[in-house]
Amino acid sequence: MKAADQATGRLPGDTCDRDWIWDREVETEDHAQALARGEAAWEQQWRHLMESSAFYRRRFGEAGIGPDLVRLTDISRLPLTSKADLKEAIDELPPFGTNLCVPEERVKRVYQTSGTSGAPSVLALTPGDIEMWTTIGTRTYYTSGIHDHHSVLSTFGAGPFVAGHTYFVLARIGTRVVPLGPGDADRVLFGMRAGIFDTLLTTPSFAQYLANRLEAGGEHVKSLAHIVTGGEPGGGIPAVRDHIESVTGAFVNEVMGIGDIAPSLFGECPGRQGMHFSGGGHVWAELVHPDSREPMTIEPGAIGELAYTHLTREAHPVVRFLGGDLVEVHGGDCGCGRATFRMRIIGRRDDMFIVRGVNVYPSAILAVVARFRPRVTGRARVVRKGANVSVEPPVPIEVEIPDGASADAGLKEEIEKAVRATLTFRCRVELITESGFGEASYKTRLTRKT
Repeated sequence: MKAADQATGRLPGDTCDRDWIWDREVETEDHAQALARGEAAWEQQWRHLMESSAFYRRRFGEAGIGPDLVRLTDISRLPLTSKADLKEAIDELPPFGTNLCVPEERVKRVYQTSGTSGAPSVLALTPGDIEMWTTIGTRTYYTSGIHDHHSVLSTFGAGPFVAGHTYFVLARIGTRVVPLGPGDADRVLFGMRAGIFDTLLTTPSFAQYLANRLEAGGEHVKSLAHIVTGGEPGGGIPAVRDHIESVTGAFVNEVMGIGDIAPSLFGECPGRQGMHFSGGGHVWAELVHPDSREPMTIEPGAIGELAYTHLTREAHPVVRFLGGDLVEVHGGDCGCGRATFRMRIIGRRDDMFIVRGVNVYPSAILAVVARFRPRVTGRARVVRKGANVSVEPPVPIEVEIPDGASADAGLKEEIEKAVRATLTFRCRVELITESGFGEASYKTRLTRKT
């Protein structure tokens, strides 16, 4: 496979070919067909919840909802579910919680995830749940342009987190797989130089780190053609993506998942006009207003928070789970033939802060900082005091610079002016070398609380 065609922004041989869709029946159906498929699955799921979930029977009862079916068209009548709610269910009846809807002996795979307090919680899967995750993930990664003739190095560890489920997906697609744990840059670079893979699955932070190392050494590696990013915001930020592509020569797009829903749930096709929803028939997605949480129509230009309901989950189904991502829905024909809605993440709700009444997402700051490469590495974070959401200007921002570089007062001033011009608030930039930035290169937290 050759490097991406910079004129078209697509992979040669992997363009948005309408014949290259994994699950054509589901991925090309219109809204009415998707709703009919969803309603049929939801009727069975509702019975499963009413019979087996003490957690949801109680929540629905508290909301005045009885045992009669609430259809998907009326699902906004049901209460929303938060990460904190699920953590409480686990704490009430460990290890699997009051929302475990199958006998424990049917649980055949357990992943761990961080709870709202930072203590681990668990995600239980039956064989049917494993298959459901694999089905959705296969659609997602096939959409991104990964097919059976590719050789894929994945830096997503096999556990304890759900990203490791990607190996089931790659096996289903039929790719050559080069497994590797998170953050082992030397081994990734060795494999890249040796030409044993053409596609890399990683976080945007780690992709930036690899690009910075190659750029610092003046190295050009021709074997890498495609980088699929996930696990954090960044792969859809043009300044971040463009830098990675300019150094590696690889085509960059992104995927996204939610641990409590499915590890791979959205995939961006080579047309690169937003990520396609891949959960049809298994997950129902809604858009809600980020403040009022009132339902919104999923239509081009709409901005809100996505909430998800399982339609076929057996062990740990969730209803109207708030994913925590603020997204913008994209419209128009991207050319790939899929009819599912597309979106781009604006930022994580948990990372959002307010400056004089205006909501700000650190990913927007990251996009500004990325313009100053190679004088900066591309990593940056906002410093916040405790749990305070409101931040008074000047907003403290830490920006990473390469080891050996000096904390240039001119660079600091340039970044501050760029943030002010782009985001309309004053900031105070502190330049910190890589060795002092204090985080691993694999994944970057966009805020630091003091």
